Amino acid sequence: MIYKKIIIIFFLILCTIPIKTYSQSFSKAGFIPGNIWYSPDPFEEKDIIKIHTIVFNPEDKQFLGDVIFFDNDVFLDKKSFSVQAKEIKEVEISWTVTAGKHKIFAKIENAKLLLPNGKFEEIYIAQNKTEENIREVEKKIILKTINLDPYSIIDNISTTSSESIKNIKNTIKENTPSFIVEPATLTANVIETIRSDISNISKVKKETIQNEIKAINITNQKNNTEKENKFIKPLKYLELFFFTLLSYIFNIKFIFYGILFIIIIFILRYFWRLIF
Repeated sequence: MIYKKIIIIFFLILCTIPIKTYSQSFSKAGFIPGNIWYSPDPFEEKDIIKIHTIVFNPEDKQFLGDVIFFDNDVFLDKKSFSVQAKEIKEVEISWTVTAGKHKIFAKIENAKLLLPNGKFEEIYIAQNKTEENIREVEKKIILKTINLDPYSIIDNISTTSSESIKNIKNTIKENTPSFIVEPATLTANVIETIRSDISNISKVKKETIQNEIKAINITNQKNNTEKENKFIKPLKYLELFFFTLLSYIFNIKFIFYGILFIIIIFILRYFWRLIF
């Protein structure tokens, strides 16, 4: 009889413990695997860039938490996020690039859902870590320039290759009339700013569309709505192709300025024929 009472009491204790332990429900919210990218990319030592990732929320409630970024298990930065139901959100941090081998990844901590009564429900995230993105950054090579031109301002200066290019540009500017340099410099800066902005926007848009396609596939598998999305998916793939091509052209300077040069030649040729 005593043993029976002990067993009953022990069973009642076990029934009360899971109330807190299992209140942390399972959720498919979190990262989409492999979801780490940079802007600008490629980059080199001492560049200040952005590290991006995307948080996906397939739940019917608002998803909140913190994204923590690491480099070789060394803490970089932490950003809080809030993602509405059935949506995705980009999270980014700034990073000053250092030389060496890097293993960049992100984790989600303090994950929770906002309930209708205003309270929070802690959840377990299946995809709480991105894949590790490995990059190796070479140290900038210090060059010593030799003064071959007596009128040149570069006089045996130890500098990096990028600084040498800047010095050459300054030399050209000093030996060119200001009424030519100023408009040319302004135009070049505007074009480069537009190229960089479109490159970043198209890259983010491409990643967003890829995630939307993945979300459509997940929804189709859960709800068997393939027929309803038979027109949406092809349009998304067409949109993805467009932004992939746009990102490729505007990200690679050689291709962008080559195409721009060809377009300018055709325009000048057209006006030449109109005039002469």
